[in-house]
Amino acid sequence: MSRRAPRPERLVALFVTVLWAAVVFAVDGVLAVLLDRDPIESDVGPFYAVLAFLVAGLVLWMLLSGTSASRHPLWGALGALSLVYLVFLGVAVFWGLPLVSEQAASPFVLNAAVLAAVAVVATWAALRSLRWRQNRG
Repeated sequence: MSRRAPRPERLVALFVTVLWAAVVFAVDGVLAVLLDRDPIESDVGPFYAVLAFLVAGLVLWMLLSGTSASRHPLWGALGALSLVYLVFLGVAVFWGLPLVSEQAASPFVLNAAVLAAVAVVATWAALRSLRWRQNRG
């Protein structure tokens, strides 16, 4: 009976997703200071942001897990960019159309989406480099 080598993609994807959320919070904080505005201007309470980040994190984790074994990260990066953006808008629907329109034009949501695409490409490149080194040696 042959044992397959362990595949760390899902665990790496989980760590990268947590890192993505931390970086997004940090960059959004800097953007809030530089732009002198709140990430969410509407009075919606904390649950919108928490729910949006949880759902976006789950989507990003699935995309990272799936893209890590692909030949190119392009579709995964485009998927992350669009799906994270749409998740933030989709969750905002439960709080009303004014929040959806606010979040659609928000640089904070765009930041989260772009950083999700960057996370997909960086994870793909790192795992591909790791596999290349393992196969070479």
